[in-house]
Amino acid sequence: MNIQRATPVNELLAKLIFLILPSALISYFLLWNANQYFSILRDQAVQQTIYLLVGMAGAAIFYAFRFRFLPTFLLLMLGLYTVYKGLDKYATGEFDAFFISIQFLVFAILFTAGWLIGWGFIRLRYWSILIAATMLSACILLIAKSNTDSVYGLLQAFAPALIYAVYIIFTSEQIYSYKDKSQKFWWFLTRRLVFFGILAALLLGGVVYMMRGEIKETVANYGGGGKQGENSMLKQNKDGTFDLNDYSRLRSNLGRNNELLFAAHIDNFFPETQIPNPLYLTAFYYTKFDTLTETFERDSTIPYNDLFEPDPSKLPLFFTKTDSSVIKNSLATKLRRSVDIEVYSKKLSPSTYLAPNVGYFIQPITVEKDFRDEFKTAFRAKGYVSELNSAYFIYNSPDTQIRKFQQQRFDVLRTAGGYEGMDRKFMNYYTHMPPDAKFKRIGDLAQQITGKSDKTIDKILAIRDYFLSKDSSGKPLFQYTDNPGVPDIPNASKLMYFLFDNRKGYCAYYAGATLFMLRSLGIPSRITVGFLTVDRADKNKGWYWYYADQAHAWVQVYFPGYGWLDFDTTVGNTDAQESPQPDGTPPMQPPRAWLAIDGIVENVDTLKKVMSMTTKHFIFHDKEYDLQQPTKVEMDVKVATIRRDSVDVPLANVRKGDEATAVSYAEAFKNMKPQPGEYAGSVLARFPSPAPIDEIFLKRKDVAKPEEKPKATQQEQPVSAKKVLLTTLLVLAGLILLILLTPYLIFTFFKWRYNTSKAEGDKAYWAYRTAGFYLHQLGIYRGTRTPMQYARDVIDPQLGTAFVPFMNIYLKKKYAKQPLTASEQQHVANFLSPFLGQVRKRIPFSKRLKGFLNPSRSITFFVKPDDDKQNEE
Repeated sequence: MNIQRATPVNELLAKLIFLILPSALISYFLLWNANQYFSILRDQAVQQTIYLLVGMAGAAIFYAFRFRFLPTFLLLMLGLYTVYKGLDKYATGEFDAFFISIQFLVFAILFTAGWLIGWGFIRLRYWSILIAATMLSACILLIAKSNTDSVYGLLQAFAPALIYAVYIIFTSEQIYSYKDKSQKFWWFLTRRLVFFGILAALLLGGVVYMMRGEIKETVANYGGGGKQGENSMLKQNKDGTFDLNDYSRLRSNLGRNNELLFAAHIDNFFPETQIPNPLYLTAFYYTKFDTLTETFERDSTIPYNDLFEPDPSKLPLFFTKTDSSVIKNSLATKLRRSVDIEVYSKKLSPSTYLAPNVGYFIQPITVEKDFRDEFKTAFRAKGYVSELNSAYFIYNSPDTQIRKFQQQRFDVLRTAGGYEGMDRKFMNYYTHMPPDAKFKRIGDLAQQITGKSDKTIDKILAIRDYFLSKDSSGKPLFQYTDNPGVPDIPNASKLMYFLFDNRKGYCAYYAGATLFMLRSLGIPSRITVGFLTVDRADKNKGWYWYYADQAHAWVQVYFPGYGWLDFDTTVGNTDAQESPQPDGTPPMQPPRAWLAIDGIVENVDTLKKVMSMTTKHFIFHDKEYDLQQPTKVEMDVKVATIRRDSVDVPLANVRKGDEATAVSYAEAFKNMKPQPGEYAGSVLARFPSPAPIDEIFLKRKDVAKPEEKPKATQQEQPVSAKKVLLTTLLVLAGLILLILLTPYLIFTFFKWRYNTSKAEGDKAYWAYRTAGFYLHQLGIYRGTRTPMQYARDVIDPQLGTAFVPFMNIYLKKKYAKQPLTASEQQHVANFLSPFLGQVRKRIPFSKRLKGFLNPSRSITFFVKPDDDKQNEE
């Protein structure tokens, strides 16, 4: 190492103070914001900034002494990888090993990023432009996730990165441009930066003042948590319908969407009255919790699985599907009965099944003609429901009569037995607590809240009352909000921040906190996902309207003998209960279908209005019949309505091979009663021929034979921390590889231009550029020599090439503008390949490889170097 060739001390100090230190400050700003939205970072912005700063400063000092970049960087990567692989040997337990590995990977990524930034600031003149663009892009991405609802908030989020971008480009250029690195350098740099600061402040203040109206309007339109519906419990499909998310991550803000999803008729009234008894509608359960990402997830391996999960869109109209095993697995025998429900979907995904409590039956039905413009699909369902369940009992209502109903329920549950005789696998699963030490704090709070309560129901009520309690000033201790914010304490999870500090959140926060408090007390519980039911109707009793903002999560608690019962500890939220749109007119229930035939179209006669289908199964008077062999059925379709994808189509559109369901409401079938014990063929033989048909529903050909709905284990899962880190490393590796391949890509481009050039002048020019770049990349620089001096004094004597004859031809064409003779053109055409071959013979492969893995050398080829830089090389 030659100290004389190192970066001047004043220049190095200037870069450390005026480039790297501000970069660390803006990095802290970005990392602090990133920690609010990415749980994997674990709210450690200060430590992460230190990792980045150490990498930047270390690389700046290291490369100031002209060490080669590639070999040292590869050694660094190898060292980090070795440490990472060795961590498993020193960690105790699977969780600890994973946690330590994740922490080290975060350090390694940030340190490596800092190392690259520091190297660039020392070696590359225009590196600041790339860094400025990167920081601005990161800032824009974070603004898109933030809950910005004021001009001040927008400026606070964007101004630091914008000022930094302009500053870093300006300052970097000042440091590189001023050649005198003596004491005058500091006065020059300080004067320029002070001037820049004053000018930036004036410009920014002027822009804000002049455009304050436009900025306020923009924030008003787009602030407040991002676009409507984002981060909610729903996911929107490509066809515009909505599904419930298979997981729910605790977030700092929740979007709200008031679109009508579906209407439902629930045939459930209080005994001997016409008073509706609304029920929450269940889709599925969250039974697992990822402590790293703070995400509630589904699990297909739950013991005594009582979840019935058919796909309504895959069943033929009026055909039924039943699963009695879920009734058995619900482990409920007391005060249970069946409740019928009809669901009419407008924006709810046709593949989503909902039912109160434990669903066990489904039958797709038609939508009455006058309502098909609003509702697209419909189905009947049955739920195995506890008589103790009711939306009135679930929700925390101040109504006196409802309180009376609730008290009756609680009195019954006080007679429930304990969990001593329960299956241990069941109990261990539904009382599992994460091993994190912080969850002990939740258990301590639960013990404090429940005090000396012996009965399970009294412990639940104590937790409910805790969320409804008031502080010393009489204000509610807990509040509902779609924007619970982010912890401002390092290492504090959002769940802990909600429960012990902020006490503001939406349903997933209340359900999650309740779940862990109950489980810490040994009470089996799970989070249920579906829709809360609100009785807003003063007529049309039994009908309920469900909007997107009624997607909900609450807790179910198991009581021996009584099964799983719903409890909702989310505090009052008027916005979530009352949609701004008035409920519409409920759809008329379609007439009873006496016959439904599912099969394949064999023939269509558009003139006689008849059609034939082959079928193996049909529904007659609500009873399903299966045929041993496919049988042809002739149909009269003179009055039939034909629909495909919710659109009426003419009979001429029906083709042989179409899959269809034919439905009849005809009196002929109404009066034709099925006989006890009659087999399918006998029933079919009694049908009139052709059979009168009222509606034909054609299936889409691209989904005629759909795949089975994936099981819960195959459903979309939140992206794991390990996958995020692996992706980041792969992107970083790809970026590094692209940078390292830059010299080869440039050389390949030059050769391509040489080979494809037709004009004699162009071909000579690209031959010169290709040869010059190749030599430059190998470390044989022209410096201040003329091209002819370079060829005559350096290249030909050192490498034994014939570069001088070519230069005579090239310079003749360039300066004399004379046409080349045929022999000269032939010389140019045949020059490059032998020249490069001779250079390869004289220059060892290792040196050529190192040269072409040095992207900084490529940059200097396009920037005219001064003598000092050439000598340094």
